[in-house]
Amino acid sequence: MSASLLPGVRMVRSAWRSPALRAALVLGLSGGAFAVANLMLARVLPKEEYGRFSLVLAIITLGILTGPLGAQIIVNRHQMDPGPRLFGRTLLTSALVGLGLAVGAGVLYPISFSLLLLTALATIAGASKLVTVGHYQSRQRYGLSLLLSECTNLSVLIAAVATEIWRPETALVPAAVYTVSLAAFTCFGWWKVFQDRPHLHYPDPPFPWGEAFSVVGVVGASMLLGAIERLVIPRALSLQDLATYSVLATLAGSPFQMLNQGVGFALLPSLRAARDAIERRRVLRQETLVVLGACVLSTAAVWWLAPVVLRLFLKGRYELPAALILAAIAVGTLKPLGSLAVATVNAVGSSRSLAGLGAIAWAAAALGLVGAWLGVHWGGLVGLVYGAGVGWLFRATASSWLAARSLQAPAANRADSALGNRLAEE
Repeated sequence: MSASLLPGVRMVRSAWRSPALRAALVLGLSGGAFAVANLMLARVLPKEEYGRFSLVLAIITLGILTGPLGAQIIVNRHQMDPGPRLFGRTLLTSALVGLGLAVGAGVLYPISFSLLLLTALATIAGASKLVTVGHYQSRQRYGLSLLLSECTNLSVLIAAVATEIWRPETALVPAAVYTVSLAAFTCFGWWKVFQDRPHLHYPDPPFPWGEAFSVVGVVGASMLLGAIERLVIPRALSLQDLATYSVLATLAGSPFQMLNQGVGFALLPSLRAARDAIERRRVLRQETLVVLGACVLSTAAVWWLAPVVLRLFLKGRYELPAALILAAIAVGTLKPLGSLAVATVNAVGSSRSLAGLGAIAWAAAALGLVGAWLGVHWGGLVGLVYGAGVGWLFRATASSWLAARSLQAPAANRADSALGNRLAEE
């Protein structure tokens, strides 16, 4: 092989060894299925009904990631028995969150009682499944963990196929199929956990509620920031505008969201497995370069493919101006960059750092919400996207500062003072 080619080959091999990139590639298949499913739903359902389904799905997603009240991260940070006590606690907290979101959605938005009931049930199912994802992620069994994680997107695809077959006029049919499918995957996940449990010999300590609430603060605020546009548009504009934004998010936002998920999925255990501060910085530096390169490629792909898909697949039902696509790209790049810092703090930060991360996340969500409300009056959908982007910019900047401080902290100072236990051995 020519010597001039060796650096390029080494770069490709280094990129392929990146856990974040490999996870992103697997997640990319799932994200592609999710994008296709949304396009199918947008093509079949009336605009208002597709907007309504998108709203319900955003609420469910918020509930799924907050329903376990941080248990999905706790089982990742600590060895914890995934037995009946953890399952019962997860089921209870998920039910409370699901019920609360359904009641709030019924007050704020034009959603029928049937859809609200499905919202609560899907939240319970998806949130319960998420703990099994965290359990297998902590054991670095990425195959099973990714499979269980991406069942959520697969359920949307199943719902879209059912919609293509039955051609309903309302969002009730895809919502019902999605809920049943998600519940089936959840049962499979916990069945696998209980099968594996006798061989683990994990302790069953009291649940660290203080740490859990810090974690759920970060997760909940991050999800709120990610759902701001979908929550604001039905109130400030209309469900038809929400349908247009959902198509935009599918075409222009999906690549960045998939990369965002890949970063958060694999970087945390990789940093935890690093032997010392030097290796942690090397891992983070490599992942950052990979993410930046992937953002550049995603930008080029979105700019070229979005108009083609609009013309060929959606047959002109939706129009996305170039300014709107550019706004989605600009804000989209901030998401995986911010997740690098968030995953770093989750991996090596103390309980105090996690609390600080929660404060940053909620401040970012508040800035995004205010920015979205102001932006929608300034420039419609384009202004709303840029306004919400203020929150993402603050999250990336402030979280990077906190991550730098966490990486500089000596190993002895990264014990969990709230529980009196060290984090998992590095």
